[in-house]
Amino acid sequence: MRIYRFRVLIDDPSEAFRDIEISSEQSFLDLHKAIKDAFGFIGQEMAAFYVSDENWDKGAEIPLADLGFAEEGSVPALMHEVLISDHMRSTSQRFVYAYDFLHMWMFMVELINASKPEPGVTYPRVVLSMKEAPSEHSKEDDLTAGIIDEEDPYSAGAEEHQYEEGEDGDEFGGEEHGEEHDEFGHGGGGDDEFH
Repeated sequence: MRIYRFRVLIDDPSEAFRDIEISSEQSFLDLHKAIKDAFGFIGQEMAAFYVSDENWDKGAEIPLADLGFAEEGSVPALMHEVLISDHMRSTSQRFVYAYDFLHMWMFMVELINASKPEPGVTYPRVVLSMKEAPSEHSKEDDLTAGIIDEEDPYSAGAEEHQYEEGEDGDEFGGEEHGEEHDEFGHGGGGDDEFH
């Protein structure tokens, strides 16, 4: 049995990374859980590993679960079925790990050392933690970016909306159509219309 030390770098401006040690006889499911724990991700989102090369290209997929997208006759083995040792082909073996297919958190996983297990140590374990990891939910704001129009008077910050020069706010049928508005912008159809 060998202990592999992987450097796991999240694809994020934070450049946070964690060094994780895991046994050659443990599965990719164990590595999946270790990466989530190391970066503080607690969701139950779909995930997959991809056997990679020196250019970080995606090769064979090792998914968390079968979503039925595989081509006929080529259903990939799932994380819990594949041992780490099954895909160790070089001393600088790399994997790409994708978590949450909606927000697409991407991690680069690179082998940096192999050694014998230490007596009494439970694997996997984090042996180095550098920089603060982003929040798992921080990409949710990115999905709404651009959806809320800053010029929309009903969006956040509407009280700061200013009319352009030449606009008097009456373009939707105000005083120029002989209609007065109350303090809530409603037409003056009578004070007792809701009584």
